[in-house]
Amino acid sequence: MVTKALLTLGGGALIFTCVNVTRFGVSHEIPWYIAWMLDPLASLALITVLYVDGVLAEHGGDYKPGGWPFLLRWTAGLSTWVMNCWTSLYPDGHFHFIPQKPDAGGILLHSVAPALLILLAEAATGYRKYATRRRGELAAIIARFETAKIAEREAAENRAREKEEREAADKRAAEEREAVAKREKEEREDARREREEIARLENERRTAENEEAARTRRAEIEADRERLALSERTAEIETTRLKTEAEIEDRRRREQWELEQAERDREAARQAEIVKAEAQAEAVRKEAEAAAEAERIKAEAEARALEEAEKIKRQRALERAAAKARGISESGLARTSISAGRTSESGVALSAVPALTASENGGRIPREVREKQRDEAERYIAKCSLSGIAPDLERLANEYDKGETWVGDRVRAAKKRLADEAGFEESVIADALDVFEDDDSDSAGAA
Repeated sequence: MVTKALLTLGGGALIFTCVNVTRFGVSHEIPWYIAWMLDPLASLALITVLYVDGVLAEHGGDYKPGGWPFLLRWTAGLSTWVMNCWTSLYPDGHFHFIPQKPDAGGILLHSVAPALLILLAEAATGYRKYATRRRGELAAIIARFETAKIAEREAAENRAREKEEREAADKRAAEEREAVAKREKEEREDARREREEIARLENERRTAENEEAARTRRAEIEADRERLALSERTAEIETTRLKTEAEIEDRRRREQWELEQAERDREAARQAEIVKAEAQAEAVRKEAEAAAEAERIKAEAEARALEEAEKIKRQRALERAAAKARGISESGLARTSISAGRTSESGVALSAVPALTASENGGRIPREVREKQRDEAERYIAKCSLSGIAPDLERLANEYDKGETWVGDRVRAAKKRLADEAGFEESVIADALDVFEDDDSDSAGAA
């Protein structure tokens, strides 16, 4: 909606201002079929830079318009506004630095459309930044919700897996109980068969006794003669029966003992294997943890030692530089300033690149000189920051013939280079030490 409103307002402002700018061009001897192109070009450039700045701000990050977008925005906006308001600023047709009889109503009338376009574009940037930040917050909420769902699903899977393991363990226990019950049932069946065999033998014995008694009754004489043999036979049968019973009971007990002993041996061996495996795993884990802890402690100690050595070395260099700076400042020795050869009030000086004016260089300062001036100013500010001394920003601006904006940019650039640029801090410290050594040498030579 903001983009559509911006483009609509831009198109309306273009149509509104195009007439006045075309008349302005025709009044200055430009053909009408060419003069009408001037306002669309300037207005489209203004709309483009405002729209692009807003879209880039919408994408997030720390984007801020640089120097060229700033220059393009104000050049296009001011040129469109001045051409549109020219007849209201100078109704008599004569140029004065300060308009003599401006038409206030005409200026207000022709300033509304460009002002609304620029202000809406700036407001649209804020709207886009808020929408981008809000989308990021909602995306983070969604991500946390998805993470919670995944964690809940994993917890449910773990619970299901643990339930399956418990069911499997219960099943194995039930199978073992069934096996024990089966063995006990077989043992009871063997005992029952043994008892039946004993009962059968006992029945046979009783039958034999009954027959013998009958034979005795039938023939007492034969019974008397055979009584001794029958008694011996009965005793033999009884002995055989008792012996058979004892052998059967002994065999049953021996088999039961062997089964129980084999079961105990298997359980003891399994427990011994489990204890041995756990002990070996614990020993390996403790050895690995001890080795990892030793490596970590060693690495941390080495890192701390290197960091402390580097910190002490840097602190000593800064202390020597600050001590020499204070000594030279108290003794009143002259030192070369940033650009004009005067001693700096902060005690830290650089051999700066002279500030060239446009007239000294044919109307424009070379790019190499500007870059060298910026680098020299940033190194001066970095030296003051490392030495704990406030830089003289007013003198810095006067020496290079620059404004407060340029000086502020140098301060920010110096801080950023100290934080981000590798080797910049060491280079600044080395330059400071070289300067103090050169100053000492010059003072010794003068003495």
